[in-house]
Amino acid sequence: MKKVSVIAAAVAASLAAGSAFAEDKVHQGWQVNGYGHLLYNAGQSLALDESYEHRRDYRAAGASFSGNPNQVEFTITRGDNYENGSWSKYVLKTEYGNNEGSGRGFYTSSSGSEGFGESGQLEFKEAYVELGDLPYFSEGTSIWAGKRYLNRQAGIISKEFWKQSSGVGGGVQYNNMGLALVSVDAGGSYTDKENNVDSNGSSKTMTSLDLYYYGLEALGGRFDFDVKIMSRENVNKADTAKDGVGLAVTYSRDYYGFDGWTTTALTYGQGIASTKGVNFGQWSGGWNKDDESLFFTSYGVANVSDNLQVGTEVVYWKLYNDTTKQVWASKDGLDRFFIGVTPSYKFDDNFRLETTFTYARESLGEAGTWGRDKADTNFYSATIAPVFTVNADYWGRPQIKPFVTYMKSSDDGYSWAKDSKGNDTRIGIEAEIWF
Repeated sequence: MKKVSVIAAAVAASLAAGSAFAEDKVHQGWQVNGYGHLLYNAGQSLALDESYEHRRDYRAAGASFSGNPNQVEFTITRGDNYENGSWSKYVLKTEYGNNEGSGRGFYTSSSGSEGFGESGQLEFKEAYVELGDLPYFSEGTSIWAGKRYLNRQAGIISKEFWKQSSGVGGGVQYNNMGLALVSVDAGGSYTDKENNVDSNGSSKTMTSLDLYYYGLEALGGRFDFDVKIMSRENVNKADTAKDGVGLAVTYSRDYYGFDGWTTTALTYGQGIASTKGVNFGQWSGGWNKDDESLFFTSYGVANVSDNLQVGTEVVYWKLYNDTTKQVWASKDGLDRFFIGVTPSYKFDDNFRLETTFTYARESLGEAGTWGRDKADTNFYSATIAPVFTVNADYWGRPQIKPFVTYMKSSDDGYSWAKDSKGNDTRIGIEAEIWF
């Protein structure tokens, strides 16, 4: 069928359904989007004691630093526009194989029930309904309820999420400002889950009240503002956080005055919000009530020429406690610094060469903390990868990427994997697609 015939058939079907309008506010009908990340580190076991250090934690970045050999996502959206100007949207996101939170994964076979309980099972990550422009609301108002990743953002090289409210709840949004209430149950052992408590004996369910205002045009870019007020009931230990506040300001513009784009953010968090301030989810809540954090990140892509693009990311993360002087079993707190650079050179539409260089410094309170030789540890990594693709842009996908990665730590005892101390070299292949 010719292209014009396909379009004509689609329009005719839409008209027949009585749902084609001159001013559609959402994509009409069903829409399927997806993501796939498929990784093989040659000769690398993904048993727990081998793969624990695959968790990046701003120490290194690149294809080989993922614990997920099989991560598959599909998002199905149903949108409808109505004659009175209102609209509706139903979003369902499913995911299989994302084990990054526990730092492990498996090279699966075909025996069935390979996820071993809760590891790598098929999960519904988002399922929510949103209604907009109802006749008794002001134009530009929508309400939603269900499970979702609300206002999620991540670094482009570290791939670490620094902002989101991941859980179940509801909210209202008017143009570029919104209010939401999201709750989540923290992770723990099977016994903890059965008793609905965490390791501190506290109620697992935490709640974040999100207030946000996005899209303030100023200083040649756009500012976004987030405030999150978090709480948890039934806290049984006096020093355990039962509430917290997170604040964030985000600035987006071109690549520091050059062709491209950047996102820069500064966040503050206290108590439950003391990880990154505005990163709320299953991982939140198990901290001292006086813990605090400052988090800064800036990342983006520069279009240097028609063939050369360069992605960069800088992160500084400080966790501290002015009362106990100890955070995460580290005296005098914890500082992390990370910088990554990814040049990508396009040879033609189907081939590019990508390299990734990262440097990180992790500063603990004193030597011996976490088994480190010194209080400060440096981490280095370098990856080179020829990329076979159908679109050789920096973000072009799908692609298949063989790679070689070298990693080194200033601590000769640091374990990248069970049998690699101080430094290691990995060879592998990664496939990635989104649509």
